[in-house]
Amino acid sequence: MPPRLEHRKSIRGCLRCKARKVKCNEQHPQCTNCQRHGVPCEYPPLETRAYTQPRPLQRRPPPVPRSLPSPELASLPSKTDLRLMHHYVTATARTMGTAHIPNVGSMWHNAVPEMAFEYQPLLHTLLAVAAAHRAALVPAEADHLRLVHRAHIDRALHQHRSDLANNNVTESLCMNTILLSMYALMLRSEPSPLSASASGTPVYKPPLLWLNMARGIRAVISQVYHRLVASRARISPLLVARPIVHDSGGNASVYRTPGRPFEFLLRCNPDPRDTPELLGDYDLCIRYLENMYKAVRAGESAYDIRKRFSSFAPMAPQSFMVELAAKRPRALVILAYLFALVKGAEDIWWLRGVP
Repeated sequence: MPPRLEHRKSIRGCLRCKARKVKCNEQHPQCTNCQRHGVPCEYPPLETRAYTQPRPLQRRPPPVPRSLPSPELASLPSKTDLRLMHHYVTATARTMGTAHIPNVGSMWHNAVPEMAFEYQPLLHTLLAVAAAHRAALVPAEADHLRLVHRAHIDRALHQHRSDLANNNVTESLCMNTILLSMYALMLRSEPSPLSASASGTPVYKPPLLWLNMARGIRAVISQVYHRLVASRARISPLLVARPIVHDSGGNASVYRTPGRPFEFLLRCNPDPRDTPELLGDYDLCIRYLENMYKAVRAGESAYDIRKRFSSFAPMAPQSFMVELAAKRPRALVILAYLFALVKGAEDIWWLRGVP
């Protein structure tokens, strides 16, 4: 019996050996099996394989958390506050005191927001003033903005009072004092200063909040006035802007023209409660009104008249404030003349309306 052929699979052998399923010795050009049987020997074509450079191991970046617990992100201002800051820079700043003077206008536009980011109470006051301004321009938003500016002013006053108590007077605190006074002046019409008595008759309420806060400006700034001016502090353009309505003695500057147009306010309707000291304080207020009246007659700009108006309270003696709070007739008439003199310059949002 002839020996059995080995049926071992050839991997790289010729086509015939693969077909017969026998081992091919892979001899070229003709394998031993094909040579023995006298048949052609064909090999399959060689496969070409592309060599690819192995990729270096790459570290995957750590997964990004869904929320970033960053204190800075958590303290980002709200959308409302961003809108109010934009409104201040683009609209409110140019309405502020003596903003028509280039370096003062630059202070309101650039330096004040810069100081606000450094001093939190000033930031809250600035946003409150901007909200009040926008409320005056957009009545449809007034109710919401009224809540916003009251919330900001509460926060501003809390730390402002603490810094005043600690006698920590900086230029930012001085600017905050000025803006708080302006805010209080704006509150004259929010709500209306007229309230009803028990009989339903409207009763006038003097703007004591504004007057007392405005008096605080002089008390605060007088501590650092010369240092701020000498060092050319960021608020110095406002402090030295004309008209200069004060001097080293604390008295209002006076136009050197003869006559006392309002002296009758001191003499009419004598009151036995008016002591010589009180009459002297009344006379200081009346002289200030006369100086303001002469400025109006001389054709000073509305900006300058508004500065004189705003400077009345810081110049007024404390006794006048006491008499005004008691609604004494002479004090009320002096206040009425003050607002009458600024009537021609009230075309600004924070000054419109009756006192």
